[in-house]
Amino acid sequence: MHSILYKLLNINLILIILSLFISNKTFAQAEIFGFGGYEVASDVQVSQGDLNVYSNPNYGAGISFEVERGLQAELFWIGQQTYMELKRYNGLTEPLFDIGIHYFQAGAVYEFRQNSKQKAFPFTSFSLGATLFSPVDVDFSEEWRFSITFGVGGKFYLSDKVGIRLQTRLLLPLSFNSAGMWCGTGGCSVGVGAWATFVQADFTGGIFVRLGK
Repeated sequence: MHSILYKLLNINLILIILSLFISNKTFAQAEIFGFGGYEVASDVQVSQGDLNVYSNPNYGAGISFEVERGLQAELFWIGQQTYMELKRYNGLTEPLFDIGIHYFQAGAVYEFRQNSKQKAFPFTSFSLGATLFSPVDVDFSEEWRFSITFGVGGKFYLSDKVGIRLQTRLLLPLSFNSAGMWCGTGGCSVGVGAWATFVQADFTGGIFVRLGK
């Protein structure tokens, strides 16, 4: 826990320092943010039993750019260090290994605010990207999965440039099971079937710094 808090404090400190030196013209109407919180996960059913991923703290950072009033495009990363175990159908629990779970995402944030002077307002978010499952044990290989996230939260300005961002997200790494392509007189379309074999959610809080005017 102490190491997570230390990393979060370092991230927030770096964001504040960057905001002092980066040109406002370069990043007009942009926000940089860092956060930390807690990430929980569902069990994954496998042939030997249920694969359990421990709930643990997480942390991350990102940057967003204003596309139009109330709409932002953003890039962000979420990281978590946790542990996996196998709960066998015979009732026995088998410890497995430590694992890092990292989300690399690009998406959009819609802010429900009436004007630019509003100091507190809710928002919703959606993103897509990739998730990296990185076991600490060298006997296991890393694995990438396409993933999406859905989130809701609130922003609270403490000053004209600095505020607090609170958010909860649903994190969905996906596995694909089918794909198809159909063509006709009106053109072609492609369809892909997918399902989430592993579901996570997180609850985070942190600071954001607004750049530009």
